Order: sequence, then C-alpha cells, then structure tokens
Amino acid sequence: MFEGFRRKARLKLQRAVYEVVAESDRRSRELHENQHDQTLAELSATNQELSRVLSELSDARMEVSDVQQRLGELEQQARRDITQALDVGATNQSAAFVLEHMPKAPVFWNPHDTLRYGLSQVQIPGMALEFGVASGTTLRIIAEQLKDAQHEVFGFDVFSGLPQTWRTGFPAGEFAQEKMPQVRGAQLVPGLFEDTLADFLDTHPDPVSFVHLDADLYSSTKTVLDRIGLRLVAGTVIVFDEFFNYPGWQEHEYRAWKEFVDRTEIGFEYLGYTANHEQVVVRITEPISR
Repeated sequence: MFEGFRRKARLKLQRAVYEVVAESDRRSRELHENQHDQTLAELSATNQELSRVLSELSDARMEVSDVQQRLGELEQQARRDITQALDVGATNQSAAFVLEHMPKAPVFWNPHDTLRYGLSQVQIPGMALEFGVASGTTLRIIAEQLKDAQHEVFGFDVFSGLPQTWRTGFPAGEFAQEKMPQVRGAQLVPGLFEDTLADFLDTHPDPVSFVHLDADLYSSTKTVLDRIGLRLVAGTVIVFDEFFNYPGWQEHEYRAWKEFVDRTEIGFEYLGYTANHEQVVVRITEPISR
C-alpha cells in the first residue's frame, strides 16, 4: 500500500514538474517570438530609413551633377557666348545712359507698368497715337486709360509684320497678324506709316498728347517723328518701346530720336524707364520752333 502511495506521489510530482517546465518553455518561446518580432520590426524600420537615406543621397548626387553641369555651361557661356557678351555690353551701355540722363527717374519692372506710368503723365488734350499695334495689347491699355472725350486714340500698323529685318531674331515679317485686332475705343489705320500719316494728319488737325512708339526700326521711327514733329506740344508724352538695353540699340529708336532732337532742338525730359527691358518715357517741354 505504501509503495502504491509513493508511486502516485511521484507521478503527481513529475506531472507538476512537467507542467512547470512546459509553462516556462511556453513563456520562453513567447518572449523569444516577441523579441524576434520586435527585432524584425526594428530591422524593417532601419531598412526603410536606410532606403530613404540612400534615395536622398542618390537625388543629391544627381543635383550636384546638374549643378556641376550648369556651372560648366555658365563658365563656357561667360568665356565664349557671343550673345551673352552682347547683352551684357548693351546693358552696361544702357546703365551708363540712365546714370547720365535720368539718375532720379522712376524705375519699373514690367513694360506695361512703364506704359501706364507714361499714360498717367498725360495732362493735356489731344490725339493719342500708337505706332506698332500688332495684336492690340498695348493699344487696349492706351484706350482704357485715355477713354475720355479729350483724347481720340488711333493705332497705326501695316499688320503684315516688320517691313525689314530689325535685329537678330526679328526678321522681316515678324509680328504679322492674320487679321486686324478689334480694340474698343481706338481706331485703326492700316498701312505703312509713310503711306498713311500724311493723309491722316491732313484730316486730323489736333495736337498729339501721347505717342507710343513701338516701331522698332530706325527708318519707321524716323518717319513717324518727322511727320508728327510739329504736332508735339509742351506736355506731349512719348513712350518708346525699344529705346535701349539690347544689342545695337543705338541704331534704332534711340538713333531716330537723337537725330530728331539734334535737328529740331525740341525740349524734353526723361520721365522713367523699365529697368530690365527696353522702354523709356519722355515728355516734351518745349515744342519745335516753327
């Protein structure tokens, strides 16, 4: 009997020990699995971060390569690019002109702002004339700003483009229009300036209060100034659209204006200009002596 009791007790003990060991083993496996999962999660996060860093490094290398290439291009451009040298030279010459002739004049950074400023300086009645209408964008600005009864607005253009090559990139025919624009508040006068101005002035005796000279060419600008010169009065405002700040500017609108001033001794003052473009605003202070 006693032996049977001992055997049962031993079996219970073995079962208890087994259960304890099994539970310990289960907990150990769970801990190990949890640690393994955590380690895998950390490794995955590390791999993702590493991939991101490597991607950023790759992008940075490409950006550095692009910068190096661009620096090489700029270096080549600075040493060998003739067009850039011409542009820089023209800008330097224009800056010297500004310093000499209008160091205190208002500066604008958009050609349309310069045009609007010139229009704001019109204080006298008379005709407003634009020479070089093209698509009509600037003529619309003129008609909108001078839409009172004191100003009739007229736009002159051949509408078949430049009659001759102006400068590099602007061949004969440039700015040609498929059809004449519609500009509310303005009347269009189609044809070459030399063919239309004489008859127009014969039938329109009023003085000229505003001129937008977008004629580009020396010959066209000269024609306009020669024909309307006697209609320019004290207070007339002229906005030249391609006065300076491009290669060869001294041979086009500027040249026509300078020759006109030298020949007629008309009095004038510079009112403003576009700092990064080509426009200059002038006001007549003393008309041509008849």
